[in-house]
Amino acid sequence: MSVEQNSGMQKAVRQFLVAFTACLAVAGGAAYAVSPGNTPESPAQHAGVTVDWPHNTATATPAPPVN
Repeated sequence: MSVEQNSGMQKAVRQFLVAFTACLAVAGGAAYAVSPGNTPESPAQHAGVTVDWPHNTATATPAPPVN
């Protein structure tokens, strides 16, 4: 192989490695973005006083019949 062929192969391998590294970075970023531990909390998950405190829970007793 000549020197020109070797430098051409080195350039092709270098470009492949750069593209492969970029794809891994994008895939890693996408995996991090959709991971469940990375989701921000919704306002309903914050602790503290809210306007509907105390929560009224429904009871299982039936309502009296209306005649």
